[in-house]
Amino acid sequence: MTNVEYRALYARALDPEACPSPDTDLPMVRAAIDPAAGRRDEPERDLAGLVDEACRWAAERRQGFRSVLDSPHRASGLRCVLGNCAPLALSAGAWLQWLSSAGNAESELTLTLLRLYSSDLGVGYPLADRGSAYRAVLRAHRFKDEAPGARLAASDQVESFSFRLPAVLLTMSRLPDRFRLELVGADLCLRAVGVLPPLAALAPGDLPVPVDTFDLGRARTLDEPVPLDLALAAAQALVDRGDGDRVRHGFRWAAEELALWCDALEQETRLATHPDYPVWRLIWNRARQASVYHGQFPLEGRPLAEWFADVDAGPSGFLRALARSTLVRPGEPDRSPLVCGLIGEKGRMFRVFTEQEIALLRDWITHLPQEGSALGAGEDADERHRRLRVAQCSWHRSDTKIDARPAHAPAAGDFGRPTARSAYRALLSRTEPPGLRQFAHRYVRRWLARSRFRMDKAERGLPARWDPDNGLRGWLAAEHDRHGAAWATGDTPLPSREELVESTLQLAPLILIDGGWLQGYTDYRLASSPAGHFLFQTYWDELGNGIWRQNHPKIYRDLLREMGVELPPTDSEEFAAWPGFDDRSFALPVFWLCMAKFPQTFAPEILGLNLAMELSGVGGSYRDAQVALRHHGFSTQFVDLHNTIDNVSTGHSAWAVDAIDTFLAEQPDLAGRRTTDAVWQRIRGGYRSLSPPQGLAAGVYGALTAEIGRR
Repeated sequence: MTNVEYRALYARALDPEACPSPDTDLPMVRAAIDPAAGRRDEPERDLAGLVDEACRWAAERRQGFRSVLDSPHRASGLRCVLGNCAPLALSAGAWLQWLSSAGNAESELTLTLLRLYSSDLGVGYPLADRGSAYRAVLRAHRFKDEAPGARLAASDQVESFSFRLPAVLLTMSRLPDRFRLELVGADLCLRAVGVLPPLAALAPGDLPVPVDTFDLGRARTLDEPVPLDLALAAAQALVDRGDGDRVRHGFRWAAEELALWCDALEQETRLATHPDYPVWRLIWNRARQASVYHGQFPLEGRPLAEWFADVDAGPSGFLRALARSTLVRPGEPDRSPLVCGLIGEKGRMFRVFTEQEIALLRDWITHLPQEGSALGAGEDADERHRRLRVAQCSWHRSDTKIDARPAHAPAAGDFGRPTARSAYRALLSRTEPPGLRQFAHRYVRRWLARSRFRMDKAERGLPARWDPDNGLRGWLAAEHDRHGAAWATGDTPLPSREELVESTLQLAPLILIDGGWLQGYTDYRLASSPAGHFLFQTYWDELGNGIWRQNHPKIYRDLLREMGVELPPTDSEEFAAWPGFDDRSFALPVFWLCMAKFPQTFAPEILGLNLAMELSGVGGSYRDAQVALRHHGFSTQFVDLHNTIDNVSTGHSAWAVDAIDTFLAEQPDLAGRRTTDAVWQRIRGGYRSLSPPQGLAAGVYGALTAEIGRR
């Protein structure tokens, strides 16, 4: 694979609704992580030994980069380091984003990894992820391509070799069932390395934040566990159960990739500190466009267009000719027509170069004809530049196209039209069998269409319009008061013991995937976004903040055991086939799981559903359940927990309305309030989708509306 192909793989893997192609993306990953020939016979090492080795390697490489950056022209070297660290640093920790799912939410290993991932995100705060901290560095140094995405993937400020490791890691993260073990090993390696050696080599004044901010092995706050310790515990748990070979392979693969990347970047940085390099790189990237406009301009007897056509020959001839021309006065940029005339405000090349590029040209002229510049470089400059560029396969012309679309459409297959019960298990995993995505999208469309049936005539629901001045906090308080008043004046009859056990059992397919509607918001960028961070924090709470004894599915299983019910693992075939479940008990959880696969497509509806879920029992039905459970001698821990953490002041219900208000406030006001109003109606539909209208009319309306919308 060429390094340019990894640019496209990187861009595709950033999509939160991505489905890596089994025909192209998967083979690229497999080829990248295949054991190197020299590693296959390496003796087995324990994890502590591998960690120590990675720490020593990082310290050595840090010193190497410091030596390279000790140059009078370190400014160009600094930009080279910052730009080429961006693809990995902007997604620091993102390779863990899909390791938790509704099907494995009770696993202690999953909770450990989720705890580790939450520290990378800065859970509970917007834009507190490690990647956002690195964006601040890029902004401070005036990088235009500061965010992960297609623009960064196409940036000529980042070499193609810098995309390989993050591209493979991110693609592996979208295939957790295949690469979980290797990801855990690779994560441990990256935590052991801590700060990427090129970044660790920078001076304190080079960064607007302490360099320790980017230490993946260090805790970000005083009250959180050390990430390296968590990563080591997770890896050791896998080794203890017999999966050590694949975990260690993931570690060694990541270490080797880091070493190759550091080798290439050190060479690139060394080039960048050569006085000719920034100007030559600028010329090389602009040559194709420039040749169109410089066909007749002569430079030492050759049309300038011919020089541009021959840029791959190397820099020395072109730069020496330019330095000897009338356009340049060596050592005097203020008297050089290239700077003061052609690209000045009255020149024919006004605004062709950016301010930063003009500064590069001025610096180059200033250092002419000093030792090491074009006039003194000698003929070996061509060979040196050409050898390094060819070896790295990294020059990226501005006309290279980066295709961020899926390299191959997800396999359509024929998932058929299964019942909710039969679809349940397939949807629990992040892995998608052929046709599952199409089934999920169709299921959600029909459910939401039914939820909108006669919505304006519904007795209760969200207001008809959103108030941008006051938001939803006032509505939330009033709705909570209504719940409380209804409970105080009501006289709900106590269910019998058998009725209570049966209703608790029928809720198991739903409650054992608590938070499942939000699992799409574990995506790195969504989980730390201004609105999305509320949703990830809710998901994080539902799973017990990474602590097994606080995990909601685990607590619910404990309650079922008190009732004499021992269910199989949630993600097993036996669970979905359990004869004690009614088929209808799977309808709503399948809707949750289907919608969670489309966190961007159905973002408004997820926001509405989330509010309905968090508010549904607070102050009312949870209190009824508490009375019934206590009356029959069962633990009330589950309902007590939800009645507190879902509270309308500082809990999940409050976060839900804050997420909606934030999301709507970010909508572009393109046509009065029509854009916001349209999004609001979708949120209302999502809110009602928790309990959509029943009956033949609603069902027919949903089916027909969904089909018309699809067409």
